[in-house]
Amino acid sequence: MKKLIAGPWVGEFGWELFAWQGYVRALSRKFDHTTIISRPKSKPLYEDFCDTFYDHMPSGGIVDSFFMHGVDFGKDFKKVAIANNIKFDSDTTLLIPRRIGLPPFTHHTQPVIIGNHTIKPEYKIYGSKADTGYDYVFHIRNRKSVRPEDNWSVQNWNKLRDLLGSDKIACIGTEAESGLIEGTHDMRDIELQKLFELLYNAKCAFGSSSGPMHLASLCNTPHIVWSIPNNKVRYEENWNPHDTNVCFFSDYNWHPDASFVHEKYLKFKENCL
Repeated sequence: MKKLIAGPWVGEFGWELFAWQGYVRALSRKFDHTTIISRPKSKPLYEDFCDTFYDHMPSGGIVDSFFMHGVDFGKDFKKVAIANNIKFDSDTTLLIPRRIGLPPFTHHTQPVIIGNHTIKPEYKIYGSKADTGYDYVFHIRNRKSVRPEDNWSVQNWNKLRDLLGSDKIACIGTEAESGLIEGTHDMRDIELQKLFELLYNAKCAFGSSSGPMHLASLCNTPHIVWSIPNNKVRYEENWNPHDTNVCFFSDYNWHPDASFVHEKYLKFKENCL
């Protein structure tokens, strides 16, 4: 029996979505049994194709983009292998996280070579039809250790809430790195499967570039996202395998005024939704 073991994943969530799990899904088709090692909350990303899932929290390090700085992959993998009595034989292939292609510049249709296999990443749409009770989703970036200057102001979030005129707004992300404003509902740190449903059924998600905004693309959620110009192709093309409706703009980089964001949404709604 040919076995694939992939992990441990130790990078940012957005990169796990588009620079890892789609490739592992495609590679799993070449094997009889697939084992995934990742953070506990990421398990729903892999459930459609993995046979065994081992959860693992990286030991130390700082997360920024693809890799977690200061983490020893070999040491972490050895820890998981010993704890779970993982056996290896000549039919076992170990895929340690690496840069596959040149993310985020590699397009989702571009074939890549992994070992003896040539594959294209495979992505699924997460979520299903349900009444979640929310129309809009906010991801209020509130990082304190990684580029805090890129956080959008609370004043702008409050203003956008008022301009939307809805009391059915959910705030998502992690409590540690995402904010919550008055007049919205706290859905931070909910289980990933519940987040899939929340996003899939939302009219629109709003936020600056982040992992949750990339997840919106995989949940087929229309989303409004702002960032620096270099991120435009990532949202509109390279990391948009389902052709999800997205309005990306970089006119004011990380700090557009809320009125500008709302105007963009109204035009987006009229033309695309």
